[in-house]
Amino acid sequence: MKALVIDAAASCMHIAAKNDDIKAYISLDMGQKQSQKLLPAIDYVLSQIELKASDLDYTALTSGPGTFTGLRLAFSALKAIELAHNVPIYGIPSLDAYSFPFTSFDGQVVSVIDAKKDQFFAAVYENGKTISEAEDTSAEAVAKKLSKDKKILLTGPDAKIFKEELSKIDSKLNLLVYESQPNPSESLFSIAEDMIEQKKEPLADYDGPVYLRKSEAEIKLESAN
Repeated sequence: MKALVIDAAASCMHIAAKNDDIKAYISLDMGQKQSQKLLPAIDYVLSQIELKASDLDYTALTSGPGTFTGLRLAFSALKAIELAHNVPIYGIPSLDAYSFPFTSFDGQVVSVIDAKKDQFFAAVYENGKTISEAEDTSAEAVAKKLSKDKKILLTGPDAKIFKEELSKIDSKLNLLVYESQPNPSESLFSIAEDMIEQKKEPLADYDGPVYLRKSEAEIKLESAN
């Protein structure tokens, strides 16, 4: 299949395209400049495998939780392609995408993004199933859900930071973190094509990012009222 995927849920943005078995990837860890670089990055990965946006069978993205700006950028870019070329968009929960390579892991898997302010977006999985849904939560709260009798694999862009926090809370937890995290683009391709095979619906026009947390602007507005 011909596809374009974007993971913009964390500070490092991943963009990838595939033309059947040929793939192109690019990662951007550029802070605020990501907003200027996303569209050129999309053009770049498509051009590397001789595709145009109109050739795509589908697009997919991490739908949240994650950074407000990154998620909005990704949704805007793919919705523009959808509007121009009628290419369906598949939304995949960010933490599910990060945990996907480890569905066969013998133990618990914690998928995590640093949400700042001593909070994390986290979900817990076991045997490929979600045992604790994605939450805007603390390391202390997640630690209470973990088993001391099982291996615990931490994954996601901020797994190393989360391991440090959990280790301070409970040194008896058997925590594992891989030095290098898998590229989430592969998970997005795989999950989206599973959804297509199962005839699941793509995102509707009104669907947007899943934030789990109010933006700073919303918090300030509520405080002022």
